[in-house]
Amino acid sequence: MKNLFRKFQKMLLVELEDLHEDLELFIQVIKDRHESQLITDYVYRENLAILRNEVLGLEDCSHGCEDLDLDELSSVDEMAAFLKLRLKQRLISRGYAQALYTLLEKRLDRIAGYLRQEEVADVVPQ
Repeated sequence: MKNLFRKFQKMLLVELEDLHEDLELFIQVIKDRHESQLITDYVYRENLAILRNEVLGLEDCSHGCEDLDLDELSSVDEMAAFLKLRLKQRLISRGYAQALYTLLEKRLDRIAGYLRQEEVADVVPQ
């Protein structure tokens, strides 16, 4: 189970990095739209504030994922549920945008689904 958790953790860190890149790209898109006067200064500043909040929350979650110890958990589903709860609590307690949790939840579900398939493949005789 320890190997499975390590794999889950590594995959989550990759997903967090990918999401971070997506948010940075979106920041660049709204900057370009603002410079082209496609969005107002007000809309630009509001969107930028939200996106920066999400980036900070994501970075905070990334640091928090590195030191988790899930040795007591016995399945991929338990790991995903535990991580969802911990990340949600962390985001809420630190005042980050709620929308970030939805993005993280989807990534956790994707990882859990992949690892469940891998577990089944390991059990099926070749």
